[in-house]
Amino acid sequence: MPKLIPVIGLEIHVELNTKSKMFCSCANNPDKDTPNTNICEVCLAHPGTLPVPNIEALHSTIKIAKALNCKIAEKSKFDRKHYFYPDLPKGYQISQFDQPIGETGFIDLQFINVKNDRPTARIGITRVHLEEDTAKLLHDKGGNTLVDFNRAGVPLVEIVSNPNIQTSTEAKVYCQELQTIFRYLDVSDADMEKGHMRCEANVSMQEEGKFIIEGSNISALDGYTLNHKVELKNINSFRAMEKAIEYEIKRQTEALQKGETQLPETRGWDDEKGESYVQRVKETSADYRYFPEPDIPVFEPLKLCPDVVLPELPNARRQRFFDEYGFSYADADLLTQNKYWSGYAENVMTELQEWIDSLPETKSEDSIYKKKELAKLAGGWLTTKLTGAMAERKIDIRILKLSAENFAELITLIYAKRVNSTNAQKILNEMLDSNTDIDPTHIMEEKGYGQVSDENKLEEIILEVIKNYPAQVEQFKSGKDPIIKFLLGMVMKATEGSADPIIAEKILRERLK
Repeated sequence: MPKLIPVIGLEIHVELNTKSKMFCSCANNPDKDTPNTNICEVCLAHPGTLPVPNIEALHSTIKIAKALNCKIAEKSKFDRKHYFYPDLPKGYQISQFDQPIGETGFIDLQFINVKNDRPTARIGITRVHLEEDTAKLLHDKGGNTLVDFNRAGVPLVEIVSNPNIQTSTEAKVYCQELQTIFRYLDVSDADMEKGHMRCEANVSMQEEGKFIIEGSNISALDGYTLNHKVELKNINSFRAMEKAIEYEIKRQTEALQKGETQLPETRGWDDEKGESYVQRVKETSADYRYFPEPDIPVFEPLKLCPDVVLPELPNARRQRFFDEYGFSYADADLLTQNKYWSGYAENVMTELQEWIDSLPETKSEDSIYKKKELAKLAGGWLTTKLTGAMAERKIDIRILKLSAENFAELITLIYAKRVNSTNAQKILNEMLDSNTDIDPTHIMEEKGYGQVSDENKLEEIILEVIKNYPAQVEQFKSGKDPIIKFLLGMVMKATEGSADPIIAEKILRERLK
């Protein structure tokens, strides 16, 4: 059988963090513990009520569309999308159909810390449109379904990708990048666990060389009949997204190889079982009976929101961290996945340069060498040591008391070899465990964590080690050079890790001659 190629497109829904709902003045708080309290006649579709669009939601949607390189529509409108379900009190959803706010954009992905068939990918964006969210359905153990209307009417943006995603890894990274962008724009918390961001995947398997993808369209070649796509729902994490797509690729491939006909289904994802299941036959746009929302006139997005300005976006910041600070691409990627972390890292590097320039032992160093070494050292401590220690203590970067200045000072002490890595970790732990922002030099001096480089003091300790380990000394003198590591370890133990290992080894070798 010819080789089958996965064709993947994603639909991402993100709740906006506006103060009020999309078409009424109710508080936008879908996570409120008490059900059905942030509601009004508009949310509940009482007769005679009229929707009034939220200008803040429109502003945020334009932000998202611009960040995704979309063309902003000169004129846009709202439409009624009809379907009947308990979470939709009106019997229709106010959404957008043929005149969305943003169209024909793209997002560039780099697969730096993950394995993928291609190192980069440009994923096309079909459309970005604004709508209202539905109510939340709660299913109890008795088989009853309860409806919470606190979420009904919350501003919801839908981003539809072109079907040019090739792997489950690309789908996951795409979703992660969108989440990062939403948070950089400050338009949504985009927390998947809380339902602020929801992902749906459209997956089909097509014969290699029998189709082409042009923008949002898949076209068959040479009389080939395209296989139907399947829509995957109920995906509540990035890992689940990856697993669901992998499962669906395998399921569809096996079915087609057996000659089974694929239906255009909507399937749910059961994360516990690790499999998808049929929900219903997939609807088409005709099934929703779209028509223009008569209660909201056509509008001009950029005239209503002329002052939309974008901050520095994650991709641009990654590149700048690489170019300006000398971080590796891997460290730059990790540090820019969270805007608060990237801000902290940037402040650390600014402070670090000032600290390094103030030290007499580093002033004469080549600036290019210094930049490279500092970035490597700081990147390692930021992405592993600090993040690990914070994770152990369940400290969020937004409430971190350790200032960038004092962390930069700690990195400076390590770089200048005034403290070794072991003792630097002890200092970091004390800084994190303190209720105040503590100077690392003060801790080093108070606790005696500073690196011992005084040759006279080290010599006394080394002579004592030589005296206490005669057998190992004889082995070294007989030609077993690796024994030096054992003896050096005893010196480090005697100094509680404070000895300068380079100086200590030099003296040790001299006394063993």
